[in-house]
Amino acid sequence: MRIFSRALVVVVGLLCIGVLSSSVLADNLMVGTFKLSHPTRWNGKLLPAGDYQFKLTRAQWDVNMLVISGEKQSLNVMVFAQSACESCKSEALRTMVQGDSRIVTSLDLPGYHLEFKNPRMEEAKETTSDTSSWVEQVAIHVNQ
Repeated sequence: MRIFSRALVVVVGLLCIGVLSSSVLADNLMVGTFKLSHPTRWNGKLLPAGDYQFKLTRAQWDVNMLVISGEKQSLNVMVFAQSACESCKSEALRTMVQGDSRIVTSLDLPGYHLEFKNPRMEEAKETTSDTSSWVEQVAIHVNQ
């Protein structure tokens, strides 16, 4: 009886590990890469120029998590249900460029559109005489 109990515990443990590991893999909604050619501010965090990976994962009922990681910096962005977009089919990261400053303003992924508010860029526009700014688009590669 004692051997049967131990065997049962081992089998149940292995079964739990298998179920949990497969559910973790299934929680990745999307993964991909992009490259920043210049230091770029995103949600108040400065990301240095370089290669980045992203992973969109299920977090809670109405919230997903976009995890962005690079060699020197990482960032987590909450993605709420209202960011879902049935007409969004392309991938693009848009930054507002003013002088040497770059700030992420929006991100499009298949099925999602995210807008980011950037109070620092608005403050910079008010305090500088050169208010010319333009939008730069960064290519995103989604791995299906």
